[in-house]
Amino acid sequence: MSQNLAEIGAFKPKQNSIEECLLELEKYGYPRLSKSDKGWNTRIEVFVTGKGVNFEVKSDFGMKTPKDAINQCFERLESALLKIKET
Repeated sequence: MSQNLAEIGAFKPKQNSIEECLLELEKYGYPRLSKSDKGWNTRIEVFVTGKGVNFEVKSDFGMKTPKDAINQCFERLESALLKIKET
């Protein structure tokens, strides 16, 4: 995953299609895009090592478009990975 950490800042989700964004998120874990009666949501179960360790990043529920949900999730993933990298 260290190589992915270096590349995460280079990817610009707002400039890419939904498919390209989901494929990029897939490099870090298992992404899910869903819709409820309140709107769109994206989450990613991030790959981690260690038994019993779980790391998940989510967008808010109720996003207006699938792209909004993906963009927010990606921004939160990037922020979380950068914090991890600093420690």
